[in-house]
Amino acid sequence: PQITTEQLSLTVVDQNSCSAMASFEVTYFPPINASVASTNVGICSGESATLQAFGGLFYEWNDPNGTLSADNISNPIASPSQTTTYEVTISDNCPNNIETLNVVVSVNDPPDAFAGLDTCIIIGTDFKLNASGGSTYSWDNSEFIIGSSNIPNPVIRIDSTTLFTVTVTDSNGCTNTDNIEICIIEDPLSLLDEVTILTPNGDGKNDELVFRGLEAFPENKLTIFNRWGGVIYEKVGYQRDGQRWSGLRDGIELPADTYYYILEFADLKLKTSLTIIRE
Repeated sequence: PQITTEQLSLTVVDQNSCSAMASFEVTYFPPINASVASTNVGICSGESATLQAFGGLFYEWNDPNGTLSADNISNPIASPSQTTTYEVTISDNCPNNIETLNVVVSVNDPPDAFAGLDTCIIIGTDFKLNASGGSTYSWDNSEFIIGSSNIPNPVIRIDSTTLFTVTVTDSNGCTNTDNIEICIIEDPLSLLDEVTILTPNGDGKNDELVFRGLEAFPENKLTIFNRWGGVIYEKVGYQRDGQRWSGLRDGIELPADTYYYILEFADLKLKTSLTIIRE
């Protein structure tokens, strides 16, 4: 329905048969047909969205956190930092033509992008990246990527230390980035100290099995055996957390003896004996 007008006249006659006439215009407003473009709007953290209301002449928005560009227009811009409900009152020139609607703006956090742990590889070998945290992925430095750079786990080939950045997008369309540095080494054993003696006597010196340089190879596996080949300790990603082996098995001290370990990293295996000395 449209706003319409009508010209009317009123004639008044008194007891003396005298008359007077007046003309006036009547404007008819249709009932409010209030609506909003969407009652639920999703945005990513740090972004804005334009809200849109229809059906009236006047618009008054309830802005609880002061995050609207204006509160008296039909299409304000909302920039909330957290999920917020906005109430809009839509009216016209008729006192009873009024309707109130709500719009919820949901703020989605960015994805937890993870490009992987910094690591080193042997010169001349390929390496597979492995990102996580989203539904689509895009890596930079595509000239060093064999095949597609828009997958979470592309294979790279480099000849010098390179920083790779991945842009991760989630199902809400929100993005985040993370990076991983891949260094190149010619002789990985030159970075790694072989350990052959452990003295876990509580003096703070050589109480735990620690490999100098292993931080360059977070993707590793350590397996320790007794002299009969039985596995007494095994861990993937050794030294990536605060746990170190100190000559225990199931919380019980192992006797002084010679043990053996295999440390796997960078497609190599370091095999040697390890003597526990208790004094």
